[in-house]
Amino acid sequence: MTSRRKWAVIPGLVALGTIAVLLSAYTGATQGPDTVITDRGSWGYSAGSSPQGRAPVQPIAFPHPTHVQTLGMNCLYCHFSANKSPDPGFPAMSTCMGCHLVVGPNRPAENGKPARKSAEIQKLQDYWNKKQAIPWVRVHYVPDYVNFAHMPHINAGVTCQTCHGQVQQMSRVYQYAPLNMGWCINCHVGNVNPLWKARFDCSVCHY
Repeated sequence: MTSRRKWAVIPGLVALGTIAVLLSAYTGATQGPDTVITDRGSWGYSAGSSPQGRAPVQPIAFPHPTHVQTLGMNCLYCHFSANKSPDPGFPAMSTCMGCHLVVGPNRPAENGKPARKSAEIQKLQDYWNKKQAIPWVRVHYVPDYVNFAHMPHINAGVTCQTCHGQVQQMSRVYQYAPLNMGWCINCHVGNVNPLWKARFDCSVCHY
């Protein structure tokens, strides 16, 4: 084979490799019970993402419904950097203890419930007294080659619930969405309700 013909083969091999990667990537993921995606098409890629429905047991059973629905706390009170950083942030122990130095584990009788001791608030205070960070178990993972920044999504009007589901109703947080490439692309190309459109060239997420 001449040198010229060898070089002519390279673009063909690159094209075949690209097609093979794309075909292996889009395998068709399952749709959650109330996801906003209206047209998944043939997209679907799991790779290194954590699985949809993942619900690890946490060191403290943090009750989102109590804090969000009953007490009216905003997501950004705890996840303080979601609108100004790539990372959503977790509350410092001092944030939790700002309330729970007053609201202790010995709970009075209220709302028809008898007086009781909260084992979870006691765990929180124990971590605080030992000067230990709470070893929360991360729920959502995307592959290392994906760069997802919370800030531009929040500031574009994408709600926390769009990606994380109705966390304010979850007694234990679970992964609501598949977090695969197709799921992300559907949003960026506008196949969602409400309608969002954004860049979807590779360098947006893979850089």
